[in-house]
Amino acid sequence: MSKVGMGLSLLAARLTGRRFPCMVNWAVTGRCNLRCRHCYGDYGAAQKAELPLDLLLRTVDELQAMGTRRITLEGGEPLVRPDIVRLVDHIRSRRIEIALCTNGILLPGLLDELAGKIDLFVLSLDGSEPYNDWLRGKGAYRKTLAALEALRERGIRPLIFSCLIDRNMDDIDAVVRVAREVGAYVTFNIAVARIGDQNGRVPLQKEQDAAYRRAIAHIVRLKRQGAPVYYSLGNYRQALSWPTFAVESYRREDLPAMARAARRRMIPCLAGRYWCYIECNGEVYPCYQVVGTLAAKNIREHGVRQAFEHLASLSTCCRCYNLTLSELNLQAGLDPRAVLRVVRNYFFTKRAGRSS
Repeated sequence: MSKVGMGLSLLAARLTGRRFPCMVNWAVTGRCNLRCRHCYGDYGAAQKAELPLDLLLRTVDELQAMGTRRITLEGGEPLVRPDIVRLVDHIRSRRIEIALCTNGILLPGLLDELAGKIDLFVLSLDGSEPYNDWLRGKGAYRKTLAALEALRERGIRPLIFSCLIDRNMDDIDAVVRVAREVGAYVTFNIAVARIGDQNGRVPLQKEQDAAYRRAIAHIVRLKRQGAPVYYSLGNYRQALSWPTFAVESYRREDLPAMARAARRRMIPCLAGRYWCYIECNGEVYPCYQVVGTLAAKNIREHGVRQAFEHLASLSTCCRCYNLTLSELNLQAGLDPRAVLRVVRNYFFTKRAGRSS
């Protein structure tokens, strides 16, 4: 019934023109216990000041009053917070669904306290053991696999999240094979970062377009063949028809100059209208791709309601090829296939041995 409530809330908002944060992605920490090569966050350096637990709990209460239906906890690595279970318990007490994004390393030690409270566990795995450990650090693959096995033993079906970069496109089948073995779903996103010492968002090169399109086409074939690949076909079709991955996003004024076929497959952005992103220091943005590029308000000074309402005044992009954000846009836009997939896969199909 919670999914029905979410759908009705979004439908009412669309009919009335009301903005509200139905879904919230929340980086509750800037710290991480890994130093991944493809991550554009500088998690090894001094981080922005995190919000204290009491402010987190008050923010959850305010989000509930605003109509929030789902909170995705992320970071950094959210499990490095010693008070993470208290935060989860509070969100749960407010009858808000919870997704948890984690590298899985700390999960086995906390699973007794988290099982039954998290609606969706999302674990990162970026390829076969040699590649994953080159990217994330020695031993990361087996530790994540141990977390996946621990979830399987409890009958919990997680989602494996895998970032595509030029070095791991041949490992797509390996990740799908792990998903089958542990009874997980799997999804792929395109990483926008430079492998090396430089930090910050670094667009892909146009010369890489063909390789990424081949990889995405292969993922679509696997999905059509019955592999447990999440994300909607319409989402992957948008990526396949994206003009060039060297351009991460477009603004509204860019659209008229595009080819009609590409424009027709683009998914409208609803970030800042029906969902948002809260940075670890309390700044509220439409999504994580624009962190630091807009004059965001902070919930420390303004509260989350005012910080969210401020988003309506900001001018930002309106289309992007980010597969994760585009899937959120499909859900918030009440795309029938995306909504049905959430209902069937995330919350009504908890047993690891079942598929859809």
